[in-house]
Amino acid sequence: MKKLVIKIVLQFLYRGMKVLYHDDQRVHEELDGWKEDKTVVLKVRNGPHLTMKYTYQKGLSKIKQDDGDIVITFKSVNGAFKVFAGMMSVKQAYLEHSFVLKGDIYESMRFVRCVDLVETYLFPRFMTRRILNHEEKRYQPMLLVYIKALFA
Repeated sequence: MKKLVIKIVLQFLYRGMKVLYHDDQRVHEELDGWKEDKTVVLKVRNGPHLTMKYTYQKGLSKIKQDDGDIVITFKSVNGAFKVFAGMMSVKQAYLEHSFVLKGDIYESMRFVRCVDLVETYLFPRFMTRRILNHEEKRYQPMLLVYIKALFA
């Protein structure tokens, strides 16, 4: 069951990031700060994974690849579930060594800032208050982002 939840959240994370790349200037600026053809992999040991590629022309796209410039590998399904279900922040998971990071830490932080922004739109405020150390402003209604993410 946890693997299914993680897989669904990964899809909404990707779709939300794709929508917000066009609808929220902060996400656009973070991703445009990357070098061309940046590949990010989020994976769970013995679980689901997601690989995204960023290009200036297309923005974000999902690709089938197991390796990338930035690879974030959660050590367990339980640790990943806590993060993807909004029970723990990415920063807390990092402090607890719940995942392994391969790649440039500075570039990875750009990605984490984007994830924080996507969580601001996808999670209700009572959850984001718990997992983010600051409150981000929403420039689009949550429902609109969800609807756009469903069709992204």
